[in-house]
Amino acid sequence: MTRKAKIITISIVLSVLALILILFGAVFCLYKQDVVFIGERTLNTTEISNQDIIESAGLKKGRPIFSLDKETASNNIERDYPYLKVIQINTVSAIRIEIDVRERYEMYYTYSDSTKKYYVLDEELKVLRSTDVEPNDITKLESTILGEDTIDILGITSNTVVGDFLSNENYRSITYELFVSIYDTVMIDDGGSDRYVDREDIKSLITNLQFAKGYTLHEEYDRVIMQISNGFTIDIAKPQDNLEYKVNICFSAMDTLIENGESSGTIKYTYLEDGTERINFIRNDNI
Repeated sequence: MTRKAKIITISIVLSVLALILILFGAVFCLYKQDVVFIGERTLNTTEISNQDIIESAGLKKGRPIFSLDKETASNNIERDYPYLKVIQINTVSAIRIEIDVRERYEMYYTYSDSTKKYYVLDEELKVLRSTDVEPNDITKLESTILGEDTIDILGITSNTVVGDFLSNENYRSITYELFVSIYDTVMIDDGGSDRYVDREDIKSLITNLQFAKGYTLHEEYDRVIMQISNGFTIDIAKPQDNLEYKVNICFSAMDTLIENGESSGTIKYTYLEDGTERINFIRNDNI
């Protein structure tokens, strides 16, 4: 093959490839975007339209659908609208994207001495809003060293803004596991990737949730301490290990104590020197 023939052949191949790419882009371009809202909306999200969500995601019609960065789109939505949680973004077909979202619910609040503000959080410890007024009807979240001053386990600083997640994944997973542990009714959404419980129940049940560090038999353990609205306190050591099992055991113990006429006191899930576990009950008048 002559040099001229090679050049002609290469030119034809490149032209065909360019035509294929043009046709591919024309056929596989985003044509339709849908938003599926899972669950109920409250006043916190009713003014957010589907179009607002689509624009925040950057999912414009005409873009090649396979070039879409779903993680960036999801992050953009949750940054612009802190009360929204993106469950998933699905490529339904070669021309259609579907965004599944639900509302984040106000579950906790905490106070920062450094900023002099209250921070309202969801169950994953995401900051939904900040306020100068102490919230009502949601669980107070604190972090302390037992018997000493409050410490910054949650990671609130002067740079904390609405939309941030507080602390590390360990404490966020602990708060979320409480829902699964305490309630038997757990629903799976249509996407199968997110779990729900009755948040109104937990808000009325737990009045104060405390991440703490304390000493048990001369060994330091992480602790989660729950103040229950019926007068009991549940104090669980090493909550990062088998929390669901420990919560179920403690609540079963509380039910038994109530049946036996007890109306208040502290249920402690702790450890002995040999590493074995124990449930202790301490009446308030013995503390």
